[in-house]
Amino acid sequence: MERSSLPDVILFIVDAGGGHRASATALAAAAEQQGRPWRFRIVNIQETFGGLDLWRRVTGKTIEQTYNELIRSQHTRFLVPTLRVLQFFIRCLRGPLSRTMANMLRNEPAALVISMAPNFNAILRDAVRQALPGTSFFVLLTDYADFPRHFWIEPGVDRVIAGSERAVEQARAAGLPDERISRTSGMVLHPRFYAGGGPAAGEGARRELGIPLDAFVVMELFGGKGSAEMARLSQGLLAQSPDWHVVAVCGDNPPLLEELTRMSASAGGRLHPLGFTKRIADYLAAADVLVAKPGPGCLAEAFQQGVPVVVTCNARTIPQERFNAEMVRTLGLGRVVASVDEMPAAVAGMVRDPAAWDSVRAAVRGLPPNRAVYEALDVVEAELRRTSVLALETASAAARAQA
Repeated sequence: MERSSLPDVILFIVDAGGGHRASATALAAAAEQQGRPWRFRIVNIQETFGGLDLWRRVTGKTIEQTYNELIRSQHTRFLVPTLRVLQFFIRCLRGPLSRTMANMLRNEPAALVISMAPNFNAILRDAVRQALPGTSFFVLLTDYADFPRHFWIEPGVDRVIAGSERAVEQARAAGLPDERISRTSGMVLHPRFYAGGGPAAGEGARRELGIPLDAFVVMELFGGKGSAEMARLSQGLLAQSPDWHVVAVCGDNPPLLEELTRMSASAGGRLHPLGFTKRIADYLAAADVLVAKPGPGCLAEAFQQGVPVVVTCNARTIPQERFNAEMVRTLGLGRVVASVDEMPAAVAGMVRDPAAWDSVRAAVRGLPPNRAVYEALDVVEAELRRTSVLALETASAAARAQA
C-alpha cells in the first residue's frame, strides 16, 4: 500500500524542551522502519492555537519560549508557579481552544489522536469528541510519572500509555480502568538505540576519542543545549583521579563547546568535548557512569546501555522529573545528590566501594529490556484494527437494515 493512502495518526506535541518531539520522531521512525500500516503526523499544539495564546498576549512570549528560557537560565524554581498560571489560562480559554482544535481536526481528520504533551489533554479530549466522534484519544507519557493536577492524565481519555508503575497508579487514580491503561517497559527511545551502542560500539567510540579501553569514563549529558555548569563539573571529575576520562556532550551550544575545548588543551587528553550528536548510544556504551539531570530521556538512554547514573535533585529540579531521581535512589540505579558540585565525589565514592559499585551495576543491568517504542506501536495497531472491524460491522449492519 502507498504510504500516502495509509490512515493518519496524529501525534500532538509541544516544543517546550526537546523530549516530546524526540519521542514523536522516534515513534515515526520505528513505524517507518517496520512498515506499519499507518502514517504518523506530528502536530505542534502551540502552532494550532495561534492567536489564542493568552500567555503570549500577557508576556510577549510563547509558553515554549518561556519554558526553554527558564531551563537555559536555570531559573527552574519558578516552573511550578509558571505551570499553575499557564493551567489557569488554559482553563479560562477552554471553550475557544477546544473549538479551534476541533476545527483543525475536522479539516485534517485522523484515525487516532495521541497526545505526547502535557497540560492540554482536557482540551484535546474535548476537541476529539466534538470533531471526530468514535475516534479514540490516547495520552502517551514522555515522563516516568505525572505531576498532578491537570498535567498529563485527565479523566475521560480513552487510553493512557505509561512507562512506569507509578504512572499506571496515577492513571488508575484518575479513574481509568486497567483495560484502558497500557504499561510499556520504559520511555520511548529512537530505533537507533537498538541498532547502536553495545560493547563493540563502545570500544569503537573509545578508540575514536583516544581513550584507553581500560580507562574509567564519565559522560556528562545535560540536554540538547548542555549546561554552563559542565565546565566546573568537568574540572571536578578530572581532579578525582589522574586516570579518569570525561566525555562532555555540549549539545547545540557553541560557546560551551569552545570553553570545554579550551579546557581540554590542559587536561592531558582526558577531557573530550562533543557538540550536538546523534551517536549518544555509542558514547554511552563507551562510558562507565553518566552524570546528568534526571531527565527521562537521558536516564532511559543510559539504562538501555547498562550505565549507572549520578543525578541531581533539588529545588531547581523540574517538578515532573523529581520522581525520576527518587526512582534512581529507590531502585539503586546510581546516586542522587543535591548539586552538580557534589557529583564528582559521588561518582568516586560509588566506584571506589567495590560492593556498592557491583550492586549499582547489577541493578541497572537487571532492569527489563526497554521495548517501549515498539510496544507503543503495537497499542496503536491494535486500536486501528479495532476501529476498522467496528466500521465494517457498522457498515454491514446498515446494509442489512436497508435490505
